[in-house]
Amino acid sequence: MSNTQPRKHEQKVNYGSWREEYNAKMRTPEFLAAMVKDNDVVMMPGGTSIPHEFNIALANRVTEVSNVTICLGLALKLYEFMKPQYKEHIRIETPFVGPMERICLEWGTASYIPLHLNKIASWMDHKKPNISAFVVTPPDEEGYVNRSCFGGLMPQRTIANTDLVIAEVNPATPWLEGDAFKIHISEIDYFCESDCALTEIPDIPITDVEREIAHFIADMIPDGSTVQLGLGGLANAIGYFLRDKKDLGVHTEVLQKSFMELINLEVVNNSKKTFYPGITTATFCVGDRELWKFVDHNKKILFTEVEFNNNPYNIAQNENLVSVNNALAIDLTGQIGAESIRHKQYSGTGGQMNFVQGASLAKNGKSIIAMNSSWKDKEGNLRSAIVPFMPPGTIVTTPRSETEYVITEYGIANLRYKSVAQRVKALIGIAHPDFRDRLAFEAKKYWLD
Repeated sequence: MSNTQPRKHEQKVNYGSWREEYNAKMRTPEFLAAMVKDNDVVMMPGGTSIPHEFNIALANRVTEVSNVTICLGLALKLYEFMKPQYKEHIRIETPFVGPMERICLEWGTASYIPLHLNKIASWMDHKKPNISAFVVTPPDEEGYVNRSCFGGLMPQRTIANTDLVIAEVNPATPWLEGDAFKIHISEIDYFCESDCALTEIPDIPITDVEREIAHFIADMIPDGSTVQLGLGGLANAIGYFLRDKKDLGVHTEVLQKSFMELINLEVVNNSKKTFYPGITTATFCVGDRELWKFVDHNKKILFTEVEFNNNPYNIAQNENLVSVNNALAIDLTGQIGAESIRHKQYSGTGGQMNFVQGASLAKNGKSIIAMNSSWKDKEGNLRSAIVPFMPPGTIVTTPRSETEYVITEYGIANLRYKSVAQRVKALIGIAHPDFRDRLAFEAKKYWLD
């Protein structure tokens, strides 16, 4: 977005200096919330980049508006306007479901938009929001602010095309390197200020099962590989088992704390990387204040918008790419369910297919789906995550035609170019032992002689 080309609605004002302009644009959150009118569509990013004070003020006048749509993903706080009694006033649309969105889906105050994450900009082109609101850092000496941790999930062109641009300044938010994350104060209509603490997402303790899975995966990542790890505890755990590797590179959607440790240990130096050599590339970061301090003004990490970062053809420029993503269930032919529990949306399509396809296109690329072989239901009964057929309502995130390696705590199944019968046998071999006989019995009805 060029600083020399004002938005179509922008009026030119002679402020004298950017500091004078910045001060003149400062408003209270209440003033800015009052600018939201009936039928407006408001675009926000996700996570720590969702403007807290603005949303509090908006919640306080929720009954004054109707049919307002807020597009966001991975909310970390439950705001008053998300509650069921206000769904005629404000509704949420989201391409990714976290704990807050799960509650809203149950209440009927949110709708899930099935979407590969690299298509967010295209979604916004279709949705045409008229307001954009997001968190930024304080301005630098040249009058630029930074859209920070989740800014890559909010397209520049969406901001440029909205009629009203609101930025909430929070000094706790880190400055991420990458031109796509910088925006000049002249491109923002109004500012408000916030001193609220950013919500931290701590590492989830690593289980014994995850340790077993991580060991298998670590053996499949040679020195000099470029690595992508998905969002979640298992993927983050895998990162901690790569400490003995050398010359790793990183091209990932989400930067988590395990990557920080590998960079500090110089295990990740990106020296063998073929796309942006010498640089870790990512779109957003999830963690705590230790991670935020690490990424702040870190010139060895380049953050780009998800449309660019998750483009499979860009991903494929990384030779020796190893992509690792999570799953909740898999059927015996290799269909991957990674986003729903039967008909209930649990997370989202996300960027899994972006990286599965990117890895398949990359020279010497590998795509790995990592998952626990079993899980326990509400009654404490053990259930197999490898099933003959997907349970009714379960969403297939990755089709069997794209699935390559599948790893559980019991081993590795390579499904690439395998027949259906070969796939069935390989997946039974890495299922929990308590379920192998039953899976084999079912498989003989349909696929095995």
